[in-house]
Amino acid sequence: MSQGDIPAGFVPLSRSGQHESFEHVVGPIYRLPSEAKDHVRFGFRVEPRHTNPYGVLHGGMLTTVVDTMMGYLVFHALEGGACATINLNCDFVSAAKAGDWIEGAARMTRMGRQVAFVRAEIGCNGKTVLTANGSWAIIGAK
Repeated sequence: MSQGDIPAGFVPLSRSGQHESFEHVVGPIYRLPSEAKDHVRFGFRVEPRHTNPYGVLHGGMLTTVVDTMMGYLVFHALEGGACATINLNCDFVSAAKAGDWIEGAARMTRMGRQVAFVRAEIGCNGKTVLTANGSWAIIGAK
């Protein structure tokens, strides 16, 4: 797979709102469309601009993608209702480099009236790169 190849089925994350959001500035980030409301898959191709001075995928990029993926899951479970990250715990397990395809999955572990809980894992080349757990405030349902 060359640096520009994106696995079949993945589509660019769509823009929301009238401005270019942070996710689009650091992206492109892709998602795998699904009808399920309790899980989602995201991915991106590591570019040199996503790496640290040592040529390793920067933890800030991984954190951005996992926060976006998990928040996207909550937002869609609420059918477009507003939500915001309360807490995000990330464990950086292994490294990735420019050219690697990074793919992650998030699943809802519990949805309360005021807080949603999500778990995620991101990997590359058959290895786990990051695991995360987080909670999202449910600000309003549509």
